[in-house]
Amino acid sequence: MSKNTDLSLHTIPVELVYRILDFLDELTIFSACRNVCARLNTITDTYQRYQRLNTVYLGGNQVGIEKVKHLCNVLRHNKTIVNICLQYNQYDSEEVKCISSVFLHDQIIVTLQLHNNNIGPQGTEYLSNALLQNTTLTTLNLANNYIGDQGAGHLSKLLAENKTLTTLDLRLNQITSQGAQYLADGLSKNETLRMLHLSRNNIGDQGVEYLSNALIHNKTLTTLGLEGIQLSDQGAEYIVNVLLQNRTLMTLRLRENQLSARKAERLIDVLMDIETPFALYLDYNQIDNDGKRYIKNALQRNSRIKITL
Repeated sequence: MSKNTDLSLHTIPVELVYRILDFLDELTIFSACRNVCARLNTITDTYQRYQRLNTVYLGGNQVGIEKVKHLCNVLRHNKTIVNICLQYNQYDSEEVKCISSVFLHDQIIVTLQLHNNNIGPQGTEYLSNALLQNTTLTTLNLANNYIGDQGAGHLSKLLAENKTLTTLDLRLNQITSQGAQYLADGLSKNETLRMLHLSRNNIGDQGVEYLSNALIHNKTLTTLGLEGIQLSDQGAEYIVNVLLQNRTLMTLRLRENQLSARKAERLIDVLMDIETPFALYLDYNQIDNDGKRYIKNALQRNSRIKITL
């Protein structure tokens, strides 16, 4: 007479658990099979598909606060995930408070995509405070999150103190010249940021002046996005001053502004003396045909310069 064998997670063969995991998608393995018990964690740690899992994508799922808490609990013990994608989820400050807590201890995640949520100034404060001592995150996307000038103020402190962030996306965030001043203050102390996107904020000429003053001596920023920010010829002159002194900037996006042909020509004349590659985007400004011809002729003298009109 055969004996009945009771199987549990403590006695079930590892190979059988692997077979079960083979039928689950990677996100389920990450979110539902972790932190159940120590043995299951040990088994999944050695499971090949889990070892290759480096990205959690929950964009557009509108995951509620309870599921966010569960996700954050799993991430606190994370050994493989380096990219977190949580865009288009209508998250407000409460969800972001939970997400921010992960970064108080995490030393592995390098990318956080939170664009197109609703984190506001409060959520930005939670996240900025958590990232002050973080040493791994390099890319932070907060585009279209209603952070405003107050949120920009919180990020200013982050820029001043964080030593690893290289890309910051703040497009469509209702930031005015006041917020640009806050960001410029942080940027003047920053030594790691390489890409800053501020397009489609109402920064205007005054905001560009603040940013330009910070960039004159900056040695790290290579890409600056200032598309659709109500930039006129007056503000463009501040950018000219940057180009005359800064030799690090390599990409400048000025689409959808109000630059005249005369000011565009001024920018081109300055770029002609630059010996390194440079990309300047000037589409949808107020540059007439004569100005475009001048620019195209100028480009024949310097093949390192790329300009879109």
